[in-house]
Amino acid sequence: MKKIMLMSTVLLAGLSACEDYNDQFNIDSSLTDVKTGVTIQLASSDYGTIAGMEANKELALSKDPEGQTYVAALEAIGENKYFADATEAEWYLPAFIDYKYPNADTGSRISVQYNMYRGQSGYLADFKKISDYTLTNNDYRSVWNGTSTATYLSPSTLRQIPSVLESRMEDPQEGDMVAVNYAYSEFEPGAGGGVIPVVYQQVNTFDGEAGNYVIAAKANDGNYYPFGKLNDPDKPYGYIYPDAITVTDGIISSDNGSEQVVTIEEGSEGYTLLNSYMQYIYMDETHDNFNFTTSLPTEGGEWSFESNGDGTFKLKNIERDKTVKLTLYNDSYSYGSYAASRYTYVEDAMKEESKLFAIKNITVPEDLSAVWSHDASYGYYKATGYDDANKKNLAAESWFVSSEIDLSEAQNPVLNFDFAFNFLNGNNAADFMQLKVSTDYTGDVQATTWTDLAYDGSRFNRWDFIAQSVDLAQFAGKKITLAFAYKSTDQCAPTAEIKNLAIVNGQYWDVCLFKEVPESEVAAQMLKMSRASGAYANTAALYVYREGAWCEYTNEDANVVVADPAMYAELGADYVSRPANVFPIYLVQKFPFAAKGDKAAVVYRADADGTMAVTEYTYDAGWSASQIYSSRTTTFEKTGEGYVAMAGTYLNESLLGDEGGFTIQDISMQGVNYVWSNTEQYGWKASAYYNNTNYPAESWLVSPVIDLSEAMAPQVAFEEAHRYLNGEALTDHFKIKISTDYVDNVESCTWEDLIFDESQWSDGQTWDFYPVGPYDLSTYAGQTIRIAFVYISNSTAAPTWEFKNIVVNEAE
Repeated sequence: MKKIMLMSTVLLAGLSACEDYNDQFNIDSSLTDVKTGVTIQLASSDYGTIAGMEANKELALSKDPEGQTYVAALEAIGENKYFADATEAEWYLPAFIDYKYPNADTGSRISVQYNMYRGQSGYLADFKKISDYTLTNNDYRSVWNGTSTATYLSPSTLRQIPSVLESRMEDPQEGDMVAVNYAYSEFEPGAGGGVIPVVYQQVNTFDGEAGNYVIAAKANDGNYYPFGKLNDPDKPYGYIYPDAITVTDGIISSDNGSEQVVTIEEGSEGYTLLNSYMQYIYMDETHDNFNFTTSLPTEGGEWSFESNGDGTFKLKNIERDKTVKLTLYNDSYSYGSYAASRYTYVEDAMKEESKLFAIKNITVPEDLSAVWSHDASYGYYKATGYDDANKKNLAAESWFVSSEIDLSEAQNPVLNFDFAFNFLNGNNAADFMQLKVSTDYTGDVQATTWTDLAYDGSRFNRWDFIAQSVDLAQFAGKKITLAFAYKSTDQCAPTAEIKNLAIVNGQYWDVCLFKEVPESEVAAQMLKMSRASGAYANTAALYVYREGAWCEYTNEDANVVVADPAMYAELGADYVSRPANVFPIYLVQKFPFAAKGDKAAVVYRADADGTMAVTEYTYDAGWSASQIYSSRTTTFEKTGEGYVAMAGTYLNESLLGDEGGFTIQDISMQGVNYVWSNTEQYGWKASAYYNNTNYPAESWLVSPVIDLSEAMAPQVAFEEAHRYLNGEALTDHFKIKISTDYVDNVESCTWEDLIFDESQWSDGQTWDFYPVGPYDLSTYAGQTIRIAFVYISNSTAAPTWEFKNIVVNEAE
């Protein structure tokens, strides 16, 4: 190794001794690696690289060491794939350029094309507060106003949606939006087709789901009687005397049920009840009858539902603590709402140790600490002869005996309780538990006369509680003692559990619930996914509150679509968690003939809580989420201190089928609905000529924010074409203005005219585009601006104006 090094040294010495070595080999002693004319176009992955560079992380942290605001902003660049502003690009791109060209020397100029945030389309600012609402059967009744019982809208009634929202939406504010789901048929009632009918199906549980129900109780004659309204809709109060309604296999038909519907809606503490007369049901003061009002009551109008476990429910007025009961009074069935003392002779839920019952042991083996015991965790009494410690059955006998129960004033007493029995091993429940009644009990169960009563033991051998109902009519007018006599053997020692015991008046019946559902299973799935609180919904539309009234929302910038119930049903979910996977396909179905540049805004439920969202999509050989950034180019020059941003491109938009972030503001319009439109072939196009008529109009097209804060000699250029000035001056119809203080309204900010050379513009005789500019914008260097293209027409001339390929950049 030492020899090689020595030879190299000698060789170098010899070379330096030559008269002109560099000349001999044509080597320039001032050779440098200066890069010019190089453009880097950032790929999607490059933004993550930029955000992850240690040099950039250190730079971001140095700008805000404690808050780390800039660190988070740098991370966002990698996630979003764009820069939020030009300052970020100028901070973080130098390290990336150095990474790409580590050997570039001072004087190198390298341009970088990157994504710059430009914001959403202007009209999306309309979507501030969105909720959704599904029309109920009561809504349809109010729409038809007695002329039909149809539970859908038709072409003749669509205009009634605003009046429905007026009654349903509380305290709407300007700009509020509602996605309305409703059933729709192109056929008027009686014409048939279009809408799936509903039925009312009995349910055994109520999980708080609002909606339309028929509430009815089954009397001792075997018939169901509906609850909810007086026979006279003009009466404000009274007891309810209903006629029987037909129930077949737990189903009430639409014809029978539609007039009896009660809409259950969630209130502040419980639920409100709205009948088919559009009246709220409430209770007043100490009366047992019902009151009715068309406005939401301030007191006595909230109710609770508690399942009895046998298919019936306690429907209780929360404030009055009274329960709705069907009863037989003067040979007629009627509804009132009564205190428990009115229909209950004795009650013991057994959630705590009983004050009514006592344990009387007959035989308890030594290995058993007790046969009967109270389980405080689950709130019931249980009996067993099974020795769990030694895993064996034991012979035992123990009674659970009540104190004296006074039925001397009772008319139709019925014993109700919940009973569970397990580990019978195929044996009969009655062989291990007897239900007994005595009228002469004195304290000794073996020295007392007992009457055995039958209970339903056919569904035992599991832990499900079975609601029991035992007729005590033979003991009406007497004082009695109840007993549950448990007896096990060494072959079988089952476990019995008892709770919720009560002796009630058997002439009072709790209600059943029949929920409104579509007849078909497919429609039922769609109803579920639409969160419908009313009839089957198959259509959706968006409404907005403007100037004190509800109206359907439209705009000319994009098609607005509300995700409809059928779409949710196809997803099998009631919200869209991955819109990018769903809506490109959905929009193809909605707009099969979409053209490049078309836009669609989709309103949808974004999570399980029903949060509404909107996403804009643009068509270009397929639908994809609209980009919220545009391309920008900045040139960096390498100095002794590193790369410094030089000339930049601040706006560069072709405008061909792309709005380029421009927004429209109409000042005056006569006879036309719009002036400006964006086209794939011509860019932005303005005209107020319609139906062979020139219409007076003034409409402004305002650019996105153009950041010239770092500009030195900015300029603007574009291509334009126009025709049909009809001899009038170009500047009377076309103006270009610039503002540094624009916010939302062109009439409430300051504008300056851009002075331009008319000789550069089209001669107005052909549709040829002419390059216009560049025009100097250096007056606005260091500021942020908006450029407005102003179109003005009159009855004499409503010319057509087109422009495209606008560029705002740094002059060379």
